[in-house]
Amino acid sequence: MVLEFIRSETHPSTIFFINANSLQDKIDLGALLSRYSRSHKDAETLYKEEFLTNPNRGAEFYAKVFCQYGDDSISELVPHGFALCLENIPILWSTYLLHYRTLSAIEKSTRYVKAFDYYKPDSKYNAPNLYDALCKKRIDEYNKANDKAYRKLSLKIDANDLEKPAVKRALNARALDETRDLLPLSTFTSLGIMANLRSWLNILTKEKVRNDPGVYTAELIDPLTELFKKYFPTIFSQDKINYLKEAETVAFESKQQLEISFKEGPANPNDTDEFTLKSEIDDDTRLDYLSYAYETKRMKKTKPLRETEMLDFTIAIHDLDIAAFRDIQRHRFFTIQINKWENYQSTDEEFILLSSPLSITIDITIKGNLRQWTHAIELRTQEQGHPNYRRIFQSCGIVIAKQLDIDKEELFPYADWRSDEEINGLGRLKSEEKKQNNDIGDSNLT
Repeated sequence: MVLEFIRSETHPSTIFFINANSLQDKIDLGALLSRYSRSHKDAETLYKEEFLTNPNRGAEFYAKVFCQYGDDSISELVPHGFALCLENIPILWSTYLLHYRTLSAIEKSTRYVKAFDYYKPDSKYNAPNLYDALCKKRIDEYNKANDKAYRKLSLKIDANDLEKPAVKRALNARALDETRDLLPLSTFTSLGIMANLRSWLNILTKEKVRNDPGVYTAELIDPLTELFKKYFPTIFSQDKINYLKEAETVAFESKQQLEISFKEGPANPNDTDEFTLKSEIDDDTRLDYLSYAYETKRMKKTKPLRETEMLDFTIAIHDLDIAAFRDIQRHRFFTIQINKWENYQSTDEEFILLSSPLSITIDITIKGNLRQWTHAIELRTQEQGHPNYRRIFQSCGIVIAKQLDIDKEELFPYADWRSDEEINGLGRLKSEEKKQNNDIGDSNLT
């Protein structure tokens, strides 16, 4: 059997299903989506070149990347039956969709794949002339800054090591990390998504109500809905869609009216420090459950005992850039409230937002229990991580430890508290060298 690519009639180059029938096909599909996130090629070309020519490609990929390297997240990509792919859509649109926690998704990485193009709308939308000029300017500035960052980082490396594959990949990843916030929100990205049909039904109706009319709904949400209606007509019936739209309209409009009624807007926990923590743990709960966090043993890359889920912490982060928000957003177990987002009220405003850089900021509040926070803090502070989200999760760990009056290294024993300067700005290097030593460094596998 082979994977089946089922394309939208109206948007065949950007919206399509990938169907997997046999168990082997499902393994291949999971491996394909993981490869897809680090390749310039479209999904079908990648499949033809790597998987149709090697019937064991999927199994070999999982054996190395999952079993040897320990990348657990790719196990989520082995589907029940099909995946949805969205190719060459704006980063802004993917950010909207990925805010839904019921989606298991993998996105083309700005760390491994250099951006080169952006969304160009159909002429019928009459995009302002400034839109195209701004997007081109931001892409050009990104390319220049990326080249400059690569050269500057290379000065830290011995000249004899500069041609080593692991060193080149680490330099490239860091240079892309340092310059990603220059990219416009219109920059092309691609997504591979797994979700059940109930999730898709709810997500598409919510997005239609919250963002219509607009280019986003006309060019992504509407054709997606039509594709699901065509292949799953009993679930995506018009009656069901109409009911859900009505229900979402009632909820969404009442929320807007409530917020308008506030004299100074809704209460914003971001009015003081950059990292503001709120915790309402009573003394009995603290005594009953806190010891499970730091007096029990566990191994690295594992979560604390379930008892630590009884301790909740809410942290507000002020002026967080969209690029870093997208990293935090990947932790779907958190409840994330966006307190400030520049919504568009017209097509012109939508294009202004699309042409804005990833450095624009929002205010968010994150709620999670201690078990969830521990997993995120210990994972995202590792030296190979992006410097911005390392700093963010280090700060979150510090305020939680302070609140509990426990040393941060005792509470989060596997977190890395070193600064970017202390790891010489090339934290990715050790990881790349490890891959190479394990024969995983081949570009076809990563």
